[in-house]
Amino acid sequence: MKSLLVSTLLLLISSMPLNAQDAATTLPPLPEPSTPAIALEELRAHVRWLSSDELEGRGTGTPSIDLAADYIAREFARYGLKPGGENGTYFQVFEVITGVASQRNALAMESAGARTPLDTMQFMPYSFSASGSFTGTPTFAGYGIVAEDEGIDDYENLDVRGRVVIVRDGIPADANPHSAVGLLATARSKELIARERGAAALLIIEDNETQLRKLRYDGSPSRAQIPVGRIGVAAAREILSAAGMTEHEKDMFGKGPAPRMEEPSALMVQGEFNVQLVSKKTRNVIGIVPGVDPAHREEAFVIGAHYDHLGWGQHGSLYRGSVPMIHNGADDNASGTAGVLELAQHFAAAPAARTLVFMTFSGEEMGLLGSAHWVSNPTIPIERIRAMFNLDMVGRLPKDNRRLNVQGIGTSPLWKPMVEKLNDTESFDLALIEDGHGASDHSSFYAKDIPVLFFFTGLHADYHRPSDDAHLLNYEGQTDVVRYVAEAVTAADAEDDIPFTRVKKADEQPVARFNVYVGTMPDYAYSGDGFRITGTSPGSPADKAGLDDGDVIVRFGETEVKNIYDYMTALSRHEPGEDVPVVVRRGEEQVTLTVGLVSK
Repeated sequence: MKSLLVSTLLLLISSMPLNAQDAATTLPPLPEPSTPAIALEELRAHVRWLSSDELEGRGTGTPSIDLAADYIAREFARYGLKPGGENGTYFQVFEVITGVASQRNALAMESAGARTPLDTMQFMPYSFSASGSFTGTPTFAGYGIVAEDEGIDDYENLDVRGRVVIVRDGIPADANPHSAVGLLATARSKELIARERGAAALLIIEDNETQLRKLRYDGSPSRAQIPVGRIGVAAAREILSAAGMTEHEKDMFGKGPAPRMEEPSALMVQGEFNVQLVSKKTRNVIGIVPGVDPAHREEAFVIGAHYDHLGWGQHGSLYRGSVPMIHNGADDNASGTAGVLELAQHFAAAPAARTLVFMTFSGEEMGLLGSAHWVSNPTIPIERIRAMFNLDMVGRLPKDNRRLNVQGIGTSPLWKPMVEKLNDTESFDLALIEDGHGASDHSSFYAKDIPVLFFFTGLHADYHRPSDDAHLLNYEGQTDVVRYVAEAVTAADAEDDIPFTRVKKADEQPVARFNVYVGTMPDYAYSGDGFRITGTSPGSPADKAGLDDGDVIVRFGETEVKNIYDYMTALSRHEPGEDVPVVVRRGEEQVTLTVGLVSK
């Protein structure tokens, strides 16, 4: 059996769609024969290797995460799982945007036929900037914010059509950062406001006298509609002084009211920004244990976890040090991945009535990309999936109170009594959360009307930081949690049916700085024009208005919506009680609906 296993593994490795030969290390040796029981030492071994420095934080699109995928596939093969990916492999390949590149950028002043290039260290496009050249008269517009309810209109009496608008970073010192003004301080919101007024380009002054921040992908593939760049104080002063803004020049960079420019001279600002998205291939890893009950084997449960993390500190890192450091992600989510591996081994030795599909997802940290890709491109018919069990950060069970979060309790009437009964022997302090929508991969399945349970031992001070290391995990607690998940799968498998219910309320905004509630669920993986949703909360304004899964919002009230950021800015412009016309793209048609806004 061992020689057959090794041959099978070699065949699988040789047929992989991606090549791990460039990885910094190789797979660890095959372990000694292990037990199908949920074993602490096996969980520890998986976590230690997956979160070792050799894997460099398992950043999506890196050779190191490719090696982690090979490891998971090898373990699935060792346990006897059938390949559940594409072309007879354990892998499902998809592309992700992992960063941006920019070169051949230029910025110059031109007056009376003389062209003066600006210091290349004094300007840089934003990662979401549109690419292209621009020319226009420079116009200063304060902070570039319009919030009438807060008494702020930096564009009052300004005609910026065809001009290069220059604005300050941030918000006025006396503005309420928790109001809509806080949302409007973002570069993306300032781009929308400048774009709506016909600006040719937007330059945002970065208050850093020494060096501009480096170009960095912000995690969203959506692009601005005009060129947007950051500009240093020295370059901004040079441009605006040349344009005739000499009075109050010093105050221009302060935090008080924005000084006004006189009608500028014939000075023009010319520029060219070039930003390209960088895409790479990555993989979900999928193994199958066929069901043994002829009456239920065509039905399936998904048991999943994401295995990616933040590499050396990708978008989402909370580390603020100046020296790059590996983010090993032991709890997030080597712990959940180790749990899936142990559950795969456990159920391979004792199959369930239903088919069990074990999935480890890539790209979760970038917006649930792997699970979103699978539910849109399932490798088995998605109609077969009866429930999804998700493990994300299950390695830090508190020793003092054994508090375990179980989310998605409201997605099936079976869940609450089932998990409470199972807890009679485990004695967790259960925190039961109704909603099936949230910031992990179960959300992708919930959006497809599939009951979900999400197991999570809580946030901690090492979350998304380099200090999330293997020695800090509570392996006794992790063993208890994974065993509890196995018991939950077995209990659910004993039911004839797993009915689905949709929870009544879900927060739709990643940033809540406004008072209106709509009830839409965002599709974070969508990269086209508009804001696509994956569904609505029952009874919400969006539900009552007739919005549906797959609708792409392209206009909200008077705001043209090109991305989720435009949508959030649009929400900030409205109040509860308003009836707002909303234009959605539904297939090949455009449909206008009316949403009655309520308080959040």
